[in-house]
Amino acid sequence: MKKIKNMSQLKAQKKKLQLRQKELEKAISYDWRDLKESFKPKNVAGQVILSALKADINEKNPDILAETLSILAAKFTKTAVEHAEEWLKSKR
Repeated sequence: MKKIKNMSQLKAQKKKLQLRQKELEKAISYDWRDLKESFKPKNVAGQVILSALKADINEKNPDILAETLSILAAKFTKTAVEHAEEWLKSKR
């Protein structure tokens, strides 16, 4: 670091450090937001399912992926239909 010889250099250095601090605070904020997002239940469940699928595919045949995807699609469809039924009942 250079020696500061006068007030204008001190002010310039102070402004530079404040700008750097704001940049670092913004980076921390983004990292914290990403961390919180990764711990939401839907994201954790997705990561668990993905890791399980990768492990099964490596151990078994690729048909396990198709089977698992069809099961997941069926569950999602069932949930969507149930929600649609509830919505229609509430509209009556």
